[in-house]
Amino acid sequence: MKIINRIMISSAFLVLLSLVSLLAVIGAIIFWFPATHGELGKEVLDKDVFHVGKVLEDFDISVRDWDTLNARLSEYGYKLLVLADNHVAFSTLHDSQTGMIEALRPLKPGQNVLVGQTQDWAFAAISDNGYSIFAVNGTANNDNSNFFESVLQPFLAFCLTAIGVILLLSQLFTRKMAWRIFRPLNALSDGANRIQRGDLSKPIVYTGSDEFASVCTAFNHMQEHLAKERMKNAAFEKARTDLIAGISHDLRTPLTSVKGYIKGLRDGVANTPEKREQYLSIAYQKACDMDVLLQKLFFFLRIETGNLPLSLGSNDLADFARRFAEDIRDELAQKNVTMIVDATSIPHPVNIDAEQMRRVLLNLTENAVKYAGVEPLTLTITIWREREMEHLCFADNGQGVPNDQLPHMFERFWRGDEARTAKESDGSGLGLSIVKYIAEAHGGSVEAKNDHGLAIEIALPCGREESQ
Repeated sequence: MKIINRIMISSAFLVLLSLVSLLAVIGAIIFWFPATHGELGKEVLDKDVFHVGKVLEDFDISVRDWDTLNARLSEYGYKLLVLADNHVAFSTLHDSQTGMIEALRPLKPGQNVLVGQTQDWAFAAISDNGYSIFAVNGTANNDNSNFFESVLQPFLAFCLTAIGVILLLSQLFTRKMAWRIFRPLNALSDGANRIQRGDLSKPIVYTGSDEFASVCTAFNHMQEHLAKERMKNAAFEKARTDLIAGISHDLRTPLTSVKGYIKGLRDGVANTPEKREQYLSIAYQKACDMDVLLQKLFFFLRIETGNLPLSLGSNDLADFARRFAEDIRDELAQKNVTMIVDATSIPHPVNIDAEQMRRVLLNLTENAVKYAGVEPLTLTITIWREREMEHLCFADNGQGVPNDQLPHMFERFWRGDEARTAKESDGSGLGLSIVKYIAEAHGGSVEAKNDHGLAIEIALPCGREESQ
């Protein structure tokens, strides 16, 4: 049950309990007070006073058997007072009820029974043979303290008891509710402190079904995401370190060669024009190799810092691909590689950075040449329009990639299985990640699939067609 529902139910229950307690107090006053003191605001006239008067009327005063008369009166809750010449001859009244005696003394009842009442008590009286006999309501007196003892004191005690019960129940319900709220809060606090200490291994365990359940679940998902990001960052950091170490190692070999050939020139080892030309050519080629490695490192750093500005210009994607194929045709021919461009006859306008898009095609070409694993190798660039996007598919007729590795091909530093990595030790794992970065920087997307070889499909937003 949700916290808000629990709070509402608890509040309603407390209000209901308070009302029931109040009604109980009022009911007790209504049904208990009149039973002992008559109706509020009216003088007390006991219904038994007439029965008492009949007893007095039937009593033989000449016998003076006061104890017997008192016993009969006590059956109705009355006490006996006998006055003879205004002196008390017999009385069962308490000493605290002397005021009642003084109030009755002036009365001069006759031989007929006289009944009466005061504010606090009722009486019946008869007089004969010099005796004035009074039957007085035994529970009444003229002392205000009796009202406090019989009415107000029990009423106050009952009210205090009801208040105490309500407060106790309120504390119990509040404590229960606070425990339900603070249990997940404490778990979240402990989880946050644990994450601050770097421990991402223990999830928060909370089995409730309220709002805190979704909060704890979201917290656990965040913790899982942080753990995955930590592992990914650790892998990236290791790969980044390996890349820099690899490039540094790869730079050492051509640098050593350059130094060796230059030293040979200085020492006169190349003592003929043909040898000097050979040494200079080799040194130049090694310097170019170093430049390529440094360009890779520089480009990687620009991607890492997000500092890769694009200089967009209008191009026809099909014409751009044809020019690229023509530029590297001779280089590919030396490696027994053929490149074919197939485009639909309609225009394919795009806004691209020509230098960066050329880098994309170069990286795709380099990746295919390294890993296709077939000879002769045929590279096919297919271009078509679909909806508002221009599509370029770069495919080879190679061995393809295992399906389980396709989702990882565009991850930084990913270089596939160990066999491919070992076969081409100069692979940096950056080529396809750079392709993805540049394509997305142009507002496009990239996807890899197997189609009789590996096919990389790039989608770019359509540009405006130039007017003829």
